[in-house]
Amino acid sequence: MKFKLLAASVAVALSQQAAAATYQLTELPRHDNSKYSYVSDANEAGDVIGHASNLFGVKIDVSYIDFDDSTLKNYYDSTKKQYELIEEEITFTLEDIQNNDAANTNAQAHAFMLSYVMNSSRVVSQEYQRIERAISLTYNNNTAEEFVVFDEQSPDYEGLTRSVTNYLTSIAEDGTIVGWGSAPFKKITFTPEGETEEETYFVRDWRNKGILVTPAGEKIRLEPAFTEYGGLSLATDIKQTADGGYIIVGQSSTSLSQRTTENIEDSCDGVDEPVDVCIQRLTSPYHTRAYKWTFDNDFNLVSSTDLGLGFTPDEDDERAYSSMAVATNGTGLTVGYSRARRQSNDDLLPYEQAVYFTNNEIKRIKEVESFIEYSQAVDVNDNGTIVGVFGRFTGGSRDYDSTGFYFNTNTAEFKEMPAYFEGSATAITDINNNGFVVGQGVTEKSGSNRRREAFLYEIGAEKLVNINSLLPCKNDSFPYTIAEAVKITDDNKIYAIATKTVERRNTLGEIEKDSKGETEYESVSLPVLLTPISGEPENCTPPEAETYERQSASWSWLSLLALPLVALRRRRKA
Repeated sequence: MKFKLLAASVAVALSQQAAAATYQLTELPRHDNSKYSYVSDANEAGDVIGHASNLFGVKIDVSYIDFDDSTLKNYYDSTKKQYELIEEEITFTLEDIQNNDAANTNAQAHAFMLSYVMNSSRVVSQEYQRIERAISLTYNNNTAEEFVVFDEQSPDYEGLTRSVTNYLTSIAEDGTIVGWGSAPFKKITFTPEGETEEETYFVRDWRNKGILVTPAGEKIRLEPAFTEYGGLSLATDIKQTADGGYIIVGQSSTSLSQRTTENIEDSCDGVDEPVDVCIQRLTSPYHTRAYKWTFDNDFNLVSSTDLGLGFTPDEDDERAYSSMAVATNGTGLTVGYSRARRQSNDDLLPYEQAVYFTNNEIKRIKEVESFIEYSQAVDVNDNGTIVGVFGRFTGGSRDYDSTGFYFNTNTAEFKEMPAYFEGSATAITDINNNGFVVGQGVTEKSGSNRRREAFLYEIGAEKLVNINSLLPCKNDSFPYTIAEAVKITDDNKIYAIATKTVERRNTLGEIEKDSKGETEYESVSLPVLLTPISGEPENCTPPEAETYERQSASWSWLSLLALPLVALRRRRKA
């Protein structure tokens, strides 16, 4: 899966303009059957992994749908009125969907049923087909190929179920990959007690499990420490050791919370609905802990270790608590976050706190200044420098309150990173062994959907550098804006996510045209490689704002467990 510079790629050095830039941009392949493509990690050898979202042509099963349901009829009537308001004709009926497979052949009907089935209330009910439109990718020379983690062929329609979440998160120097994914949903029928009519439900065997993929393509599941009701595990990073073995870090379930146990005993009796449906509706049922797995060079499991929690819960506490290992370095120093108590008065803090795990200890990185403050450590280099973010969780969002930091584990020195401007939110994604950090920051001071652009930062410097300022000025021959820098190698190559304008496609993948028959356009996300070259930055006029389709509305890894995307945006030097 080694990515090589392509003859057909966008090599910026086509003009004198490019010669003045300090980075050369090369497009990585996009997934042909998805709207958005991303890179999540790359190694020093140039092997690249990623994911794609808004998959085209996802199959919709309508065999179980009640077309006499007033909710469905009202939804159709409301959709029809929306088309009338914009003076467009609706091109399908509910009868077309029921009898003529319009949901899989008519673009309007396909979008309509996607919207109906993927409505949050219907997803929670588990009475409707589960649809996920994100896939994992490996980049192979000229193509971005789907990598199937745990999905299976559907018994109800041609192709995969497309009911799973799956993310490849990290790749080692020899091409060994780790990630995680969910089990596919299966359609079952159930007759409630005292009833005669069967009801349809969709259930799965487990929530998420980590996976290791060898260079030969063998898939090895990272089984959780606690497996009742399926358990949960995630793999977020991998490091190859000097003896050829591997360290993998992430998270595992360790037990059920007392509250979950009581809810199952009280409510999940199998009378009105299947027991599995009742249990799978429960949110955060498990105590989860930061976890480490070690494998030898033949991929035999050597050890699995619970890295612990940042505090000891009270014996009568019914709630579930978690810690997460996000990244590790060549010495095994592991970083992440955990629930914790306030260091000044022992109050339990409501949000996670940045920590590092070393010598069987969990060490805090920052004391909170506010009770509603959170922090996360997201990466660590081989010199022991940790990078992450902190902020205050206000208004139900962290999007506009997130400050970068770096922490020297050798001196215990904590420093805030600069931002694009005072109050600009910053997301950190990677640090290399030379002390260069990459990420993304908000570049607009107001608005509901503020523009974000990628930055490059050297530890100790006074300012961030907007990576777009190190590229040619945006124009028709260079249509890119770098929205997020994901990975920086030790030779300062940057793998990033850019936006550019392309032909708009509907949910079936067809090019869309307006009422005059003219092609419509939209901004999409795509992966790019930025290679350092000699030259001086240019002076450019500010470009018009573009929308960057982010993987998540939150900086938090945990948000990815609840969203269909995403996500997982993850990077790592292996």
